Amino acid sequence: MSFAFVSDHLALDFAATVAWRTTRPRELLAEPEDFARWAVKAGVVDRLEAVSHAELAEARALREAVYRLALAAADGEPYDSADVARVRQAAARPPVRLTLHAVGRVERRGGVQEVLATLGASASDLLGGPDHLLIRHCSGEPCTRLFVDRSQAGTRRWCSKRSCGSRINAAAYRRRTREDERS
Repeated sequence: MSFAFVSDHLALDFAATVAWRTTRPRELLAEPEDFARWAVKAGVVDRLEAVSHAELAEARALREAVYRLALAAADGEPYDSADVARVRQAAARPPVRLTLHAVGRVERRGGVQEVLATLGASASDLLGGPDHLLIRHCSGEPCTRLFVDRSQAGTRRWCSKRSCGSRINAAAYRRRTREDERS
C-alpha cells in the first residue's frame, strides 16, 4: 500500500489516511506498522519503532478529529469542541526533535507520542491560522481528499493534477471527442 502526499499540508495528508472516505472507505493505517511507515514517508521522523495497537488507536482518533475539523472549515460549518480539545492535547506534548548535522542534512527523532504531538501542532497551525480558509474538497470522483488551495486564483479543483485532475480531463476529452464524432 502506498501513501499519497498531495494535500499541500501534513495534517490533511494525515487525515487522508482513510482513502475514499464517503465513497469506498479504505483504512490505510490498518496495522501499527502502517502508521510507522506513514510517519517516515511523510518525513515526520526518520524511523519509528514499535507502534502499539493502543498508540495506533490514539493516532486514528487524532486523525478523525483533524478530518472533522478540516471538513467543518472547508464547509463553513460548526465544529465539535471535543475535536479541538483532542488536537490541542496532542499538540501540548513535546514534538519530534530535529538535529542539524550539516547543511542539507537533518535528523528527525522521536517516538509515537512525539509524532502525534507534531501532527497536532501541524493541525493547530492549519486550523487556527488563515490557511483554514483555503481548505477545499477534491472535485475528482471518487476522491474525498481535502487539500489546501494555494493557487493564485484560489480556484484549484483537485487534490492532485496528476491523478484526480488527469482523470477528469481525460473523461472530458473523451466526452468531447464522442460529441464531435456524432456531429
